[in-house]
Amino acid sequence: MPEDHKQTKKEATYVKTFVVPFSLLEIKEDITISYSSKQKDPSKEILNQAYKFHLQGKISEAERYYKYCIDQGYSDFRLFSNYGTILESAGKLKEAVLLFREAIRLNPDFSAGYANLGSILNDIGNLPEAEIAIRKAIE
Repeated sequence: MPEDHKQTKKEATYVKTFVVPFSLLEIKEDITISYSSKQKDPSKEILNQAYKFHLQGKISEAERYYKYCIDQGYSDFRLFSNYGTILESAGKLKEAVLLFREAIRLNPDFSAGYANLGSILNDIGNLPEAEIAIRKAIE
């Protein structure tokens, strides 16, 4: 055999076929698939319900919703800030500090978060950090 017609080892290709349970020709009705970009996001609905309870003064209901949202991994800075204000009002200052810090982490430009954090830090006697937070709020 000539040099350019050397036998090479060829790999076999296998094709697996699957039986379709019905023929596409047998379908007589039109099938439509619709998508609405205005579908509601359940996480936003739950957050909105928490905000609504908070605004209505139904603090225990709002607190329950805020806790649920945090447990589900929601990462909205307003969620942490609002829940922080509830805990601050209840005297749970250390927990409130953690929530305000998370709100600020999620939104570093959140001046109200810095102000609230500074106020709580001042209340618990952490004046150096309180000053830093208040100055950041003013910036």
